Amino acid sequence: MNIITARTKLVEKDIKWGEAYTEKTQFLKDQFEDIIGPGSYFRFEGKDSQSGDEYYCILGPAGIHKPRAKFFAGVRKLPATFSAGGKYFDSLDTAATYARETWGIPTPKSLIPYTGAHLFDIAKKVEKWKKEKESSGQDVDEPKED
Repeated sequence: MNIITARTKLVEKDIKWGEAYTEKTQFLKDQFEDIIGPGSYFRFEGKDSQSGDEYYCILGPAGIHKPRAKFFAGVRKLPATFSAGGKYFDSLDTAATYARETWGIPTPKSLIPYTGAHLFDIAKKVEKWKKEKESSGQDVDEPKED
């Protein structure tokens, strides 16, 4: 007889989550917070105390080159070679609620309930931001992850 058990959901595991940024995600945080405002992009890392498995979670703008950008909540086990998998939302606070209920991610105190209206023309705003940074001598090339 084969016994099949369901996997434990991340929210049910003993994972201590904390904000943590790589060079690339710090670049994105700085970019989005300059363009949209503070509290618009977050990255968390957490470690399961029982298995030792590590995960990361992203909360922030996504699909900025699509006709209608959204906010994203996604998670992935580390080490990761692919982007986080998750869902798209019309507001950042809804994305954060989903992340808290699904994976146990704490809602950041600095989170602002931005909506899709804040993402209007975001691709053009990113290009403008890059040009302004470039003209002031700053590096605007998004760092590559290892």
